[in-house]
Amino acid sequence: MSAYFDFCREYKAGAIADSLRRGLSALNLERAVKSGDRVLLKPNLIMAKAPELAITTHPEVVRAVAMVLNDYGARLYLGDSPGFGSLDSCLEKSGLKTVMGEMGITKASFSDECTIHEPENLVAKKLTLATAAIDYDKIINLPKLKTHSMMGSTLAVKNLFGFIPGLRKAKWHLRAGHDRQLFARMMLDIYKQVAPAWNFIDGIVALEGEGPTSGQPRHCGLLALSADAPVLDSLVEKWIGCPEITPLSQEAQNIGWLPEEKLFVCGPAAETPLSPAIKPAKGASQAAFPGQRFWRRVFVRRPLVSRSRCHRCQVCVQHCPAQAMELIDDKIVIDYKRCIRCYCCQELCPYGAVRVGYGLLSF
Repeated sequence: MSAYFDFCREYKAGAIADSLRRGLSALNLERAVKSGDRVLLKPNLIMAKAPELAITTHPEVVRAVAMVLNDYGARLYLGDSPGFGSLDSCLEKSGLKTVMGEMGITKASFSDECTIHEPENLVAKKLTLATAAIDYDKIINLPKLKTHSMMGSTLAVKNLFGFIPGLRKAKWHLRAGHDRQLFARMMLDIYKQVAPAWNFIDGIVALEGEGPTSGQPRHCGLLALSADAPVLDSLVEKWIGCPEITPLSQEAQNIGWLPEEKLFVCGPAAETPLSPAIKPAKGASQAAFPGQRFWRRVFVRRPLVSRSRCHRCQVCVQHCPAQAMELIDDKIVIDYKRCIRCYCCQELCPYGAVRVGYGLLSF
């Protein structure tokens, strides 16, 4: 149960490909993909944003991965189910459309659905995924290193949420509500079904602060690789200095997927953690204290809309799982009695107009 951490100063595909080859060799993953395999690349394409904003997987990382997989003789496809906007607009704005054309990568549809019945799953005994999750010989997971207002971080496991088709994402947010641990267990169920051949995190420039879409780019210089996504996430979270264990890592630890004595990091960046530590999202703290439930009812975090930045596009209204937002008198109004604090509005607002606000206490 190991991972490979390497430093890479800038987005040059040749250097990234060399790092990936070293990592695959160190982890004995060189034969995970065979000649002729139909391989699906799954980047983070949450919305149509330029690569320099560090919200989506950088196109040069995808180019580098394609260079390595083309050497193996694989047939390459790429797809995602964006949280907002069409896949075509995301590919265009993120710079991936050009890379796909130059590297012979075919666009994969995530619109068709399949239902998987798995009684051994933690919470999702019946799980509806895009058929892309089962249509390919191998899946390569290409997440972006980012903080996250709800889950603390969004790395390899969280990136697989893109296999939940369209508005079904909102249904899961509604079911989980305030329960981050429930949402984490659902994510681990998805990971178990998708089972990527390997996971390669783009952390050369990460997103810190109010992630996954409203934070600030931060140069970290990290490329991180592993066949085991929960292990990789846990080790990366420690490397970037997360102030506390995230819900995903806590649940993976609870079910025995993170045995401390078997976790191992190799590579040039293994012994040099990020300094200073990454700035977390304000809404991500899991800290508990006596009477927390009472005080949360009195001084609860909540999404707030900036009228000066809001364009009244109503993306937040359309995607709110609890239907707690509406446009009234030319401003977005939130019904906090219905709001489940999933922060989908903050995550999907294309103008960064939604932030996490606080009362007298923050927790």
